[in-house]
Amino acid sequence: MKRVATAVLAFVLCVTGSEILSAENESLVGTWRITSFTVLYLDTNESVQAQGPNPTGYLQYSPGGHMTVFLAAGGRKPPVGNAPSDAEAAAYLRSIIGAYAARYTVEGNKVVHHVLTAWTPAIDGTDQVRYFEIAGKTLTIKTAPIKSPRNGRDVVSTLTFERVE
Repeated sequence: MKRVATAVLAFVLCVTGSEILSAENESLVGTWRITSFTVLYLDTNESVQAQGPNPTGYLQYSPGGHMTVFLAAGGRKPPVGNAPSDAEAAAYLRSIIGAYAARYTVEGNKVVHHVLTAWTPAIDGTDQVRYFEIAGKTLTIKTAPIKSPRNGRDVVSTLTFERVE
């Protein structure tokens, strides 16, 4: 009888714990399409669309605590030949806003991406802190102040997404 009671208690604790995790992450879970990307330079208070006015890409959060993101500048052209030239490949790499896979945790309006692998090894194994707000089908994410990988300046990036599922 004690074994049955222990097993039932363990099951209840597991189910309750996963329900709490699911409820906490539920608002982010889904697939989101980027609609805008701006960078605020903290030294000058200048705000720019660093990758142009029409970024492309998706952000996806799973109910189990994994996420993936691929974001790039809009209007990228395919290579002239079958494979990109070195110059084309370099331009493609510079047009990436972000691309990585991670586990994530949510605390209130803060989501932390625990990066497993990324387009740049500089962020492999790091924690990327983001602050989010959801209004209807719109997700707005701001980075904590970070050093821009493009020019080393202190920036806060703001990304806006539309829920697609």
